[in-house]
Amino acid sequence: MRHLLCLTTAFTVLIVVGCPMSGPTRTTPSSTPSVRHLEPSEQAVEPDGGAIERPGQQTAGIDSVAASANRNTAAEPLADLIARTLNQNLSQRDLSSSTHGAWQVLHGILAYGADFKLQTPAGPQPALAYLLSGQAVSGFEAEQGDNFGTEKRPGLRMAMQPSTKIGQGHRDQWLAVIAQSRLPLNTPIKGKMQTFTLEDWMRQAEFDVPMNLEREFSWSLIALTTYRNTNHRWMGRDGSQYSIESLLGSELKQSLPSSVCGGTHRLIGMAMALNQRRKEGRPITGVWADTDLLIAGAIQLAKQNQNPDGSYSVAYLHRPGWTRDMGETLGSTGHVLEFLALAAPKQTLSQPWVERSVRRLCGVLNQCSDVDLECGVLYHALHGLSEYQKRMFPPS
Repeated sequence: MRHLLCLTTAFTVLIVVGCPMSGPTRTTPSSTPSVRHLEPSEQAVEPDGGAIERPGQQTAGIDSVAASANRNTAAEPLADLIARTLNQNLSQRDLSSSTHGAWQVLHGILAYGADFKLQTPAGPQPALAYLLSGQAVSGFEAEQGDNFGTEKRPGLRMAMQPSTKIGQGHRDQWLAVIAQSRLPLNTPIKGKMQTFTLEDWMRQAEFDVPMNLEREFSWSLIALTTYRNTNHRWMGRDGSQYSIESLLGSELKQSLPSSVCGGTHRLIGMAMALNQRRKEGRPITGVWADTDLLIAGAIQLAKQNQNPDGSYSVAYLHRPGWTRDMGETLGSTGHVLEFLALAAPKQTLSQPWVERSVRRLCGVLNQCSDVDLECGVLYHALHGLSEYQKRMFPPS
């Protein structure tokens, strides 16, 4: 229970211009009075004093808007609503290799995998294949790393460009996104001077664990537990031995409220590692049991702090909070649903409180259908819907 003491304060994610709608008619956040802008950083920040209200402080006017939006989607079967929302945002929002960076593009890939297309000088192309083929997208720079093995094969390291919202903002972030597309380890990745593989990238990421001074291992855990078993151990560049368990133990010591996006990214990394541990049939003891306890507590806090309209607290998991700002609602509800869809048991995901949040999130996305949305907020919400769809309405 000691880890639950970290769940105490609030952080928000807002809308900024980023992922435009296709076609001639759209609204930018600058023309939408309720939308506020972020500085170009994904760092966690305290919300403005007037941004968060307790649910009981909602005005009748705002309540009626939310209620109307919920009524518009309440009659539609949930599976159909999710599919329509996902398809609409895939087909009607465009990113371009000439105007958008890897930060935007890889968030789109996170939500849609190989189905996500990128506008290029040669026309629409599958975005993931385009990146890996060495085509120019700002912020996706493959660097030659250290030499490994008797054959002295070079590793692949991706450049860090934190706080730019163009390049990689967190260590192993791009590797984690691509790993979730389940590409094989022999997948080629073309650099400026040579061709690497995903295995080259993995080996470099393992070796570079001591360089992660921020101690953000959630993205590392996603990649590692996709391609390695949960008992995996390796040697880092400092000569120390590391393991998936040691990274998990480090994550358990970090403060969730002071982490980006209310700690939901850390929780997702830990949840995906725990899921893989269970899939392997290995014992849930030690740090695994502590992780299980933390995740179960976080799920309960999401329910406890949920707003009456179905949205999750704008303070994420840490205390109750509601806002009129649709961008903040999209950011917090999308990130919390993303965590739940990956971490919660199916019987929890089928409960009315979770289904209400799914409908509310779809309603917000539909209300913002003609608004240019910040790509991180948008695609994490869509990734949450996509993962929920996979769990609850898998293709027959």
